Amino acid sequence: MGRKTHFIFLLLSLLIILSCSRKEYDILTFKERQWLEEHPSISIAVSSSFPPFQYTDEEGNSTGISIDILSLLETKLDYTFRKKIYPTWKEILQAGIKKEVDVILEIQETPDRRKHFFFTEPFISIPHVIFMRNDAPEHVKIEELENIDVGVVDNYAIQEHLEVMYPEINLVPFKSDLECLLKLSAKKIDVVITQQGYGIHVIHNQLIPNVKIVGNANYDNKLGFAIRNDQPILARIISKGLAEISPKEQDQIYNHYIQVNSRPFWQNPFFWGSLVVTLLLFALGLLLMWIWNKALRRNVAIKTKELKKAKEKAEESNTLKSSFLANMSHEIRTPLNAIQGFSELLTSKDLNQEKTDLFANIIRSNCNDLTHLIDEILDLSIIESGQIKLAYKEFNIIRLIKDIVEIQTQNIPKKKNLKIRFLNQLNTDNFKITADQLRVKQIFNNLIENAIKFTDNGTISVYASYNSNSELIFCIEDTGIGIEPSSLNYIFDRFRKIEIDTTILYRGSGLGLNICKKLLQLMDGQIWVKSKYGEGSSFYFTLPIR
Repeated sequence: MGRKTHFIFLLLSLLIILSCSRKEYDILTFKERQWLEEHPSISIAVSSSFPPFQYTDEEGNSTGISIDILSLLETKLDYTFRKKIYPTWKEILQAGIKKEVDVILEIQETPDRRKHFFFTEPFISIPHVIFMRNDAPEHVKIEELENIDVGVVDNYAIQEHLEVMYPEINLVPFKSDLECLLKLSAKKIDVVITQQGYGIHVIHNQLIPNVKIVGNANYDNKLGFAIRNDQPILARIISKGLAEISPKEQDQIYNHYIQVNSRPFWQNPFFWGSLVVTLLLFALGLLLMWIWNKALRRNVAIKTKELKKAKEKAEESNTLKSSFLANMSHEIRTPLNAIQGFSELLTSKDLNQEKTDLFANIIRSNCNDLTHLIDEILDLSIIESGQIKLAYKEFNIIRLIKDIVEIQTQNIPKKKNLKIRFLNQLNTDNFKITADQLRVKQIFNNLIENAIKFTDNGTISVYASYNSNSELIFCIEDTGIGIEPSSLNYIFDRFRKIEIDTTILYRGSGLGLNICKKLLQLMDGQIWVKSKYGEGSSFYFTLPIR
């Protein structure tokens, strides 16, 4: 019994000794701990002027959210870093690049900085916002800042981000956020982009009255530790320590510096303001719906009337097309029949030379009529399809008219007592314009041929004169049968063929005047007609002087 009691006593004593001598659990490996012991004075750069994250208080002590995170990290690692305090961010960054410090507290990872540092996972995220003066709009997007002077802190990560993503913005670097915001307040710059928390802190503490937040910069500072790139084991050690800091511990630090006062939403003035605005918008929406409904009914009535007119016009157009096709059938068959008939007569062996020449002339004339008809149909087709291409060049308009008058004089049928004269009121025989010469010639020929067709006796006069300093006016005046007043409104429409005297058959497609109108519109000209039934007609058209 004595031996058993003695054995139990020894066993308990051994357990007590082992429990007292066992060390607390270490998150680092033996090699990592040994490395820390071999480097007892690792330096870390901190800021003296970046509240509420890191700054120097009135007693000269470093404090702030990031400083408390650092203190918690030191507890986790059982190690104390040597703080080196710098007044500006630029000095901190340069000290890290030159390896004057081993660690930088609270830094954004960027592609350029990866050349010099290892980075831990971020332990804090700070949004960037757009600050402008109170006279600026309430909502401004970063894309709207093109060619505007925008203040940023020199060497902040936001500067590198904006230079890459928004090169059209004029960045103006300053030493600190305070200097940026003071320059903005004094109207030395137009915009400042910086961290939201620190910007608000500066405005409140420095009593800057005329600056406000107007938008989001779409960029957050995700801040962690930066470790010089020749000390990978130190980067691993700090990352392990940060991983041991729980979200609860982080929240306790944040809440110590940033107070969040929650209250029921109905006690928030913004809620009541939003409610009033919503009700007003709803009432306005109902009013707009009533107005819109009334306007819609009125528009439906108007559209119904327009559709009815369009239907009537379409039906009229179909009738005109049918009439046009019937007319085309006649206009094509007539010369073809003449060509076929007189060609067969030419094969007769009993023809003398006089009849042979007569028949050949008849065939030639009908071939010309058929070619002219086909040309008009093709011209209308390419004009209405938008495929016509005008060939502008400089030419003498007086010479062109004289040539046309001379040729058309020869084309007057011998049975008509008719002459053509040209009255040049431009006082020069060498007046040059720039236009499509072929199309201008086509217009003159069409109008003069119409005048010859509808005039048996008298004179066809061609006038050329000034309409203004920049425009010429031409007139083809005849002493023919004229046009009825009821036909003047649609004489230039396509498929319209004016049958003035039903006892006489006038050959033609009804396309010529419509083609003239469309060609003149393409050349920035106009055409119109004045006529007295039974006395004659005057067709006027203009061309710009180029």
